[in-house]
Amino acid sequence: MRRPSVDGRGHRGRSPAFARFRARVLAVVAAIPEGRVTTYGAIGRHLKATARQVAFVLAHFTPEESATLPWFRVVAANGVISTMKLGAVGRRQIARLREEGVAVTPRNKVAGFDTVFWLPG
Repeated sequence: MRRPSVDGRGHRGRSPAFARFRARVLAVVAAIPEGRVTTYGAIGRHLKATARQVAFVLAHFTPEESATLPWFRVVAANGVISTMKLGAVGRRQIARLREEGVAVTPRNKVAGFDTVFWLPG
């Protein structure tokens, strides 16, 4: 019996289909304009996938991808900074959004979400 292959980051069994999906998610994230935000769900609908699938890809970015892609412009539904990110990553996400002029409320929600929301495609 063949053992699942291990990719460069130690993940077992990543299929070619997953690699293509991952590349598509990265392309959408790279296209988010500065000063705008989108949601996991919006990316998922654009790619005919679920918000969780999109979140999985973003949660497993390499350090190089995190440094070069605007992952911080992706928020949860209705502009909420995900509670799972409220540690150091959440603080970094809020700081990066504010640097681009995106206001974030004390309750970790993008202020004026409807005006800064960007729809892929």
